[in-house]
Amino acid sequence: MDSARFTVDVHPDTGLFESAIIGFWTLADVHAFGRAIAAAAKRILDETGRAPVSVCDYTRAGTQSQEVAEAMEAMMRAPVVRSRRIGMVTGTMLSRIQARRLLAERPEVRFFATREEALAWVLAPEPPDAG
Repeated sequence: MDSARFTVDVHPDTGLFESAIIGFWTLADVHAFGRAIAAAAKRILDETGRAPVSVCDYTRAGTQSQEVAEAMEAMMRAPVVRSRRIGMVTGTMLSRIQARRLLAERPEVRFFATREEALAWVLAPEPPDAG
């Protein structure tokens, strides 16, 4: 699913969905994004029998308002399907700081400078007792 403010691409063959956050958001954008990533995660779970892994490109995101940041944080705390691993690609230090704040205390989240690094981590084999 694509909108002017985000994209979500599903890759069922690898159990991955990729998203990108673009620009400055409104609360409506947060809710639309939440629905899109929930549908992507559910599709992967339904097709593979496993929770997804995901990569989120935050490099084109603006610094969000407090209201939007709080709504994003609430959405991330209660996902419909929790990803086993989330690779966050951040550009500027400010976007990395905001992303870290939104995803505080999430052991399945790691931050990367490039999409390639994030993909390598989320798609790497997991220990036998994981996920």
